[in-house]
Amino acid sequence: MNRSQVRWTVLGGAALTAVLAAAAGLAWAAGADPRAIAFAAAVCLVGAVGAWLLARWPTATPSMGVAKGLGAVSLRIFLPLAALGWLQAGGGELRAAGADRLLLIFYLSLLATDILLHIMGGRNQRRDRGKNPAN
Repeated sequence: MNRSQVRWTVLGGAALTAVLAAAAGLAWAAGADPRAIAFAAAVCLVGAVGAWLLARWPTATPSMGVAKGLGAVSLRIFLPLAALGWLQAGGGELRAAGADRLLLIFYLSLLATDILLHIMGGRNQRRDRGKNPAN
């Protein structure tokens, strides 16, 4: 990875974290239970940032690129789904506090941000193709 790709990866992770912090702040201001906010935010942040980092990891072969993309999508979606399943099966207190709704809101906010970052990052990669990789 060259410097601009590393910068974009760090900027994307920071953007995802900032969007989640804003969404959590709005949920807190709206009176949501802080435990539900913390639970949903932790699950969604790990999934979203982990998927972002995995998607940005350089690969040498096309098959690894496909596997990397599938892994990133799986990480992004299965952590919140597993948390939602746990809430339905045994996390009654957090579910009653609204953690299930917050999981959905945070997940969709981070998914939209991730899509925008990938669109914007694709433009940067096309621009960097002709440059020296040492930059």
